[in-house]
Amino acid sequence: MLKSKNMLTLKGQRSASRSDSVEADLLLWWEDFYLPIFAYILPKMGELEGKKVLELGTGTGGTATLLAKRGASVVGIDLLPFRLTEARARAAEHDVAESVEFALMDAMHLAFPDNTFDFIISKSVLVFTDHTRTAQECYRVLKPGGKAIFIENMRHHPAVWLYRKAFLRYSGKLHYFSLHDVAAVGAEFEGLEHREFHLSAVGALFWQKGISIPLFYRWTFGILKVVDAVLLKCFPFLKRFCWITAMICHKD
Repeated sequence: MLKSKNMLTLKGQRSASRSDSVEADLLLWWEDFYLPIFAYILPKMGELEGKKVLELGTGTGGTATLLAKRGASVVGIDLLPFRLTEARARAAEHDVAESVEFALMDAMHLAFPDNTFDFIISKSVLVFTDHTRTAQECYRVLKPGGKAIFIENMRHHPAVWLYRKAFLRYSGKLHYFSLHDVAAVGAEFEGLEHREFHLSAVGALFWQKGISIPLFYRWTFGILKVVDAVLLKCFPFLKRFCWITAMICHKD
């Protein structure tokens, strides 16, 4: 009997491990820098069974697929038709095609009635838009009691700023976020909570993009995440120099 229980426990652990691996694969969007961000926002979304979710800038559909696997009915929009094709294939691969719909649409001109969605989510989308206009459209289609979750790139991280200047010719046209911009987007809703991520942790990318040593990358990233948590708790003003912000906007 004890052996049987141990085997069931082991099987459960293996199943959970496989599930975590699948979710991590769906969330990998810039290495694994987005994993701690989703660890922050997913609990705030709570039980998703039967909820309607809109994803702005769905890309290859990883987040839309993840949320559908958790029971949500998801609409993913994007401006690139080939990305939508990839997203449909990914949803089908994970057996959630019936729960996800993809459409060609502009985030600043949402073709949905008022009060349609329980949640709206996006990753690095508002930087390509007029922040206020997009926030207002999201507020309109969000149900009362709903939440809009925006994960965006910030403008003042020194190393990231240098990278953009050196390698991203189009970066000057993007509207990266400051803490003032975070507050301005939140002002379009009745409530705002936000957390900033990745201050020193960006340095781990040296072992991923510079000299590729995956083990060193994982160790360094793990250590620097802890360092960041301490620094941001002790010196809150450093939040403005983080790489990414996650905003959770509430509609009453």
